Amino acid sequence: MKTQNCAYLLTLLTLSLYTTTMEGKPGVLDESEWQPIKNIKDHFIQSIGAVSVFQYNKRSGSLLKFVEVFNGDTKVDNGTYYRLDLTAEDGVVTKKYQAIVLDRDYFNLISFTPLEH
Repeated sequence: MKTQNCAYLLTLLTLSLYTTTMEGKPGVLDESEWQPIKNIKDHFIQSIGAVSVFQYNKRSGSLLKFVEVFNGDTKVDNGTYYRLDLTAEDGVVTKKYQAIVLDRDYFNLISFTPLEH
């Protein structure tokens, strides 16, 4: 029972960190203030997508291969956040993912999740 309670509290803590920031300001997953990226094919944007797949692979031990960013938004809040919808190959299957990356002197992968079909 103790293990289940700890797992539940850890999940709640993780979700609260993703959805809120300090001082009661809206979190990065808040829909306000996101602006669409106008030139999604820009080399810089595609590079951020490639970096997010690289960082995800490094953390998870996966072997995804970056294909392209096909949609994205940006938000400025103590750095620049990029919310990128991208495709990556998992073996021979191409799948869609959403990466949230913070650019504040370096790229930091905040989240990397599969997109629903």
